[in-house]
Amino acid sequence: MLQSRAWLPLIGVPALLIYGFFGISLDSLPEKAGRLAMLCGLLMLAIYGRPQHGVSLRRSGILWLAIAAIVVALISWACSWLTHPQWAESSLKVHRLTNWFAMIPVAILLGGSARNAGALWFAALCGLLLSPWISGGGWQEWQQGLTGARIDFGLHNAQHTAMLFGTAALGLLAFAADILRSRRGGWVVRAVWLLALTTCIAALLLTQTRGVWAGMLFALLVIVCAGVVVLHKHFQNLRRYILSATIAVCGAATLVGYLSLGDIVGQRLEAEQDTMLQVQQGNFDDLPLTSTGIRLRTWAEALDWIAERPLVGWGGNGRSLIFDHSEHLPAAIKENFGHLHNSYLDLLVNFGLLGLLLLGALVYWLVSRCLRYYRAGLISGSTLTFCLSFTVFFAIINLFESYLFYTSGRFVLALVGGGLLTQIWAAKRRQAAANDPR
Repeated sequence: MLQSRAWLPLIGVPALLIYGFFGISLDSLPEKAGRLAMLCGLLMLAIYGRPQHGVSLRRSGILWLAIAAIVVALISWACSWLTHPQWAESSLKVHRLTNWFAMIPVAILLGGSARNAGALWFAALCGLLLSPWISGGGWQEWQQGLTGARIDFGLHNAQHTAMLFGTAALGLLAFAADILRSRRGGWVVRAVWLLALTTCIAALLLTQTRGVWAGMLFALLVIVCAGVVVLHKHFQNLRRYILSATIAVCGAATLVGYLSLGDIVGQRLEAEQDTMLQVQQGNFDDLPLTSTGIRLRTWAEALDWIAERPLVGWGGNGRSLIFDHSEHLPAAIKENFGHLHNSYLDLLVNFGLLGLLLLGALVYWLVSRCLRYYRAGLISGSTLTFCLSFTVFFAIINLFESYLFYTSGRFVLALVGGGLLTQIWAAKRRQAAANDPR
């Protein structure tokens, strides 16, 4: 995409693939490879990102958002020194917001190619599917999950494992038509796709993470709606038969899943009935220290802190201040937790409405560009479906866990966002080239 010298991508691309494959199952190696890849991508952008056909990647809107992230962190930090210097961080730290923009150097290294993006996503999928044997307990952990134990394969905890496998399942479903239609590999490719999808869904269920289940259900609605649109457009004469077959297959899969894993799902959904009953009765002060009870207590406390500093927040360490200095949270919560299990509340406490507006602007920029270039015929329908379904999925699950501030969330944003961004930039340049009278 940037026509740079060979040595930068020669170093950066292998490092990016190592980061994609091992990024969620190992620590030291992928972290160093990721930093090297990001450095190479940024150097390529800085040195070779000159305008082509009037389009300059250096002036892209997402780069201005990255600069805005630094400004927001600076404003919040400066205000924290003015209002509560005894609690303010000793130095400016911008990584909590700028880490979201790791997708920029990833997009540069992918070179504007949808095929390259697919290769990176495939490498990450393979690494994820092998994670039970790289970082987890292998077959033994799978067996424990099937007997009712909550499993995580050593990927931080079960919530993050569910998020990773849920993202992978969405990718496999969004690109199902392209994969199943491919003539390369024939039935072998289709069998591998089905096995990978089954594995991801099984892992998602065995992690017993209700927030991710909710996000997955809404994301599946997006994929179903996209499928209906495709059927209506391309298979008008056969759409009744295809719809009937789809319903039958989904019904059979649901029945098989319920018969094999229904008890695990049912027990997990019933686990918080007592907590929800007390919530309905208004007994917030007596909520048990269960998953839901802890979240509701910390969320109520966070809202009070947010109300005191709504615009700029308490600084980058704002969420930690709640657990260190709250007078209402039980000691058991303050000693064992340091985040709010909600990315948006964490963001508001740390950086206020400015931080939330930054996040909204980033999401809007990516989704709106995908829609624009899809309508222009420059981005595939499968890519748009993945973009929309992942956006819905990630937006919902961040209501129940602070993925945006963890390594796993940043990893997913870098890979998914980078793959989408590289296609957006390439589409923008192709459109500019087509309109260039020269």
